Amino acid sequence: MYFLDNLKNRFDFFIRSHIGISRKNYNEKPEDLSKIFNQRQQIIYNTLDNTYDLGLLQNSAKRVFLENIYFLKIFDRCFSTGKNDNLSILDIGSKNWSYVKSEYLFFNSFKKDFILNGIELDSNRLNSNFYSRAEIAKFYSKGLKNTNYISGDLMEHKERYDYIIWILPFILEYPLIKWGLPMKYFKPEKMLLHAFNLLNKGGQMLIINQGQEEYKVQKELNTKLGLNFEYFGLIEDDFNLFKNKRYCCKLIK
Repeated sequence: MYFLDNLKNRFDFFIRSHIGISRKNYNEKPEDLSKIFNQRQQIIYNTLDNTYDLGLLQNSAKRVFLENIYFLKIFDRCFSTGKNDNLSILDIGSKNWSYVKSEYLFFNSFKKDFILNGIELDSNRLNSNFYSRAEIAKFYSKGLKNTNYISGDLMEHKERYDYIIWILPFILEYPLIKWGLPMKYFKPEKMLLHAFNLLNKGGQMLIINQGQEEYKVQKELNTKLGLNFEYFGLIEDDFNLFKNKRYCCKLIK
């Protein structure tokens, strides 16, 4: 069905994976964040700020600022906190990891010593500004203790984790093709099972899907693989960030 698109993606992916050209030292100009909230949004911000101290998010671009608040609200609602001595967290498909501070703030609120890894298969993909995802991620994660951006394939990753975050997994063919990946990387069942098996006992994996169709397929995969899950359904986009609605579920080891 996607023969020509897949052929192009295979060629492009091979080139950027082996060459990895990027501008260096990405930087982002902070924007004025005053008076950007309506009354409801201000309440959400104040509630989260009381728990997590959102000072780390200041001096950001507006969209990055709002995106981090959006994801922090989801983590606050969906994750239960543990008492592990050596906490480890994995973010799958991190892209440029613009939301990494939301993850850091959440886990730092109850655990001061943890490792936060992000893994991205297509880390050399260039944005329109000719910075690679990896180069941009370096900027967003700068100064965050024990935070690592990994350029690699999840299926070859073997470390174990207490928490896993997976935002928009490729469980439908079209999004994978649209994002420029070859079809050989479309293996939703194997990837989900592999990711689940990376969890330590009692670990939690939060999955965010885009659109009802994708969410339906996610549920079917969870059931087929016999995974222990909790569904949260539609996640409200309080800051009008995304075109398509998003849904959330949590898998528990």
